[in-house]
Amino acid sequence: MNVLVTKNLSKAYKGHLAVKDVSMHIEKGDIYGFVGENGAGKTTLIRLITGLAAPTGGSYSLFDVPNDSGKIYAVRRRTGAIVETATMSRSMTAMENLKLQCSITGIRKTEDELIALIERVGLDYAAIQKKKVGRFSLGMRQRLGIAMVMVSDADFVILDEPMNGLDPQGFIEVRETILKLNRDGVTFLISSHILSELEKICTKIGVISHGELLEEIRMEDLHKTARRRIVIDAENAEAVEQALRMDGAFTEIGKEEGKLTVYGDADLNRMMRILVEQNLAVRSINTFEETIEDHYIRLLGRGRIA
Repeated sequence: MNVLVTKNLSKAYKGHLAVKDVSMHIEKGDIYGFVGENGAGKTTLIRLITGLAAPTGGSYSLFDVPNDSGKIYAVRRRTGAIVETATMSRSMTAMENLKLQCSITGIRKTEDELIALIERVGLDYAAIQKKKVGRFSLGMRQRLGIAMVMVSDADFVILDEPMNGLDPQGFIEVRETILKLNRDGVTFLISSHILSELEKICTKIGVISHGELLEEIRMEDLHKTARRRIVIDAENAEAVEQALRMDGAFTEIGKEEGKLTVYGDADLNRMMRILVEQNLAVRSINTFEETIEDHYIRLLGRGRIA
């Protein structure tokens, strides 16, 4: 089932296209990482699909309901979003904030149901029962924010830069909350430029830059096609490069930070044999597999962006 599909979605502000013909697909059960630099168009697109802004062109659907259908308002209740920052009162407890959220949205929840929701996002209700939110860590506030957008029993949650400002412990807490909720059936769209964290949780990523969606790829496909590289720190890099090129099996060779780099699915044993036979001294040889960050940087370097 499709949770979100956009078709050539665009948004212009004063003649400038902040989002340009974006077509993206999020299926039920996905944790979709929306990757892009600051100003790439991530927040603008989120504002479009949450109804906070109207498209200039194109369309989208939520749970297969088109955005121009009168039914869109009903299915939006299944969507919870934290755009830029969660709104909560720091002078109130978690329970008081959730009750206020229920009052604002017109949703009825018993106290037991709200306690269950607090526990569901990984907060210990007994420990925080009387604690004001202002005394929460940022990671705790982020998890409370997720609880607040889920008072409507949302099964599609949109988080805009949820990792910003978190310390390592906060990263772990928010990450575990997202993974737990996802196992319980919640689909996520997470915009972020902290790629190392997205790589740990996402099932799919979309790369956006200058308002254009450059690529959508499932993480298992990214790992299948990930470029491997072997980095060689040699005493005589030129001689090593010449020997490898003459062998004919190593064709994609370059340099990174002054070290010889062999790309692709290179045969390390064959390489070592050549180096030993030709008495070529090396200080170190390390193998690496492309990360989401490497892939992102390589994608931006293809000349597809002005």
